[in-house]
Amino acid sequence: MTQHTIPIIIEIDEQRFEISTDQLDGLDHQLKSEGVYVFRDQHHSYEMKVIHFDLISGKCTVSVDGQIKEISIVREIDVMIEKMGLNASHSKKQHIVSAPMPGLVTSIKAAVGDHVEKGTPLIILEAMKMENVISAPHDAVIKSIRVSMGQAVERGLPLVELM
Repeated sequence: MTQHTIPIIIEIDEQRFEISTDQLDGLDHQLKSEGVYVFRDQHHSYEMKVIHFDLISGKCTVSVDGQIKEISIVREIDVMIEKMGLNASHSKKQHIVSAPMPGLVTSIKAAVGDHVEKGTPLIILEAMKMENVISAPHDAVIKSIRVSMGQAVERGLPLVELM
């Protein structure tokens, strides 16, 4: 009877890798301590520590030789949904950035027409004497800014409109 290898798809830093179960079986590795593994290839040895693993979402945070990496296990059903063009995370972008808490707008870091990347600071919101940076949830263009400096805002109030 022929044994079939099952491919496993993982995503690291937005790059996808397909690994067969045969490749995993042939991987030179050793459990060093609880959640810490040592992997070896022909030229190097790598230490990987599992920081967090969520079985339900298939997401894992690891430290590889001191560098933090986010890893996602891509399920077969997710690949099929993407191939059909029905992937909600790629087709549905957030168009309104809302206040996550009540506070005071102390700084506006973007302007209408600006091209911003994911993580770019848009608004500084002071709440309970702490500055909270409200960042772009994805790459976008600023369509409108719906608040002004010094304005008090309630939780859920639209701050910035993206396109």
